[in-house]
Amino acid sequence: MIKILIVDDEPGVCDIIYKTFTYSGFTAFTATKAKKALSILKKEKPKIVFLDILMPDVDGLELLKQMKEIDPGLIVIIVTAKQDEETRNKALQYGADEVVTKPFSHNYLRDVVVEKIKIVLDKGGHMQKPRILIVDDEEGVRENLKDYITPRFECDISEANDGESAVKMVSQTQPDVILLDIKMPKTKGVDLIGDIKKICPDSKIIVISAWKSSEVVNKAIAMGASDYIEKPISMVLLGEKLKTRLISIGKLVLKKG
Repeated sequence: MIKILIVDDEPGVCDIIYKTFTYSGFTAFTATKAKKALSILKKEKPKIVFLDILMPDVDGLELLKQMKEIDPGLIVIIVTAKQDEETRNKALQYGADEVVTKPFSHNYLRDVVVEKIKIVLDKGGHMQKPRILIVDDEEGVRENLKDYITPRFECDISEANDGESAVKMVSQTQPDVILLDIKMPKTKGVDLIGDIKKICPDSKIIVISAWKSSEVVNKAIAMGASDYIEKPISMVLLGEKLKTRLISIGKLVLKKG
């Protein structure tokens, strides 16, 4: 599981970045002061840090140096309202991997993290091939999903065609990601998510369903689903969401070509 630390003296900024990445499947921590930030860094060993330069108890650049001394491989992304080139150059000189200016786009932050963490994990040889379970009672849907995923992602794929067999496959394979239809034979609908989470709490569940009710969507998320995609499936959207989920657990291996 990839951990992220957000360090900013504004709780609102911490909260925005926290929600952006926890929603995408990352484990995140926040700190509004340097002492707490260093404590979390030593204890939790996050791979990525968002760091504000203007901190109340210590200069952000000095904190950057201290963090890099603790973990030279740490990815540090400076998030600042200062837009001058001198600040940017100094931050990069002190070891920052990227400088993002406030206000920022949530999608941009997510893209930066995905690219940076992928480079580090690839370089270190830490990427592991993920296990993906496709659960849908329509064979054609399962085949279409496999035809999209297998040329793009290195992974082990298993299948289930109803709720009962899905629970068995989850127990047997302990999948990292589950693409789950909730309207199938031998299933209790959204409640199936709860059954799966009891067996494999760390699995990232992406619900794929023709049900368009906001009530169903909200209940699926409340039960533990990571995301929800409506049928007919946009494969481009699926690819983006799958990529983000896999990078959040350090198991994104893209096929070349």
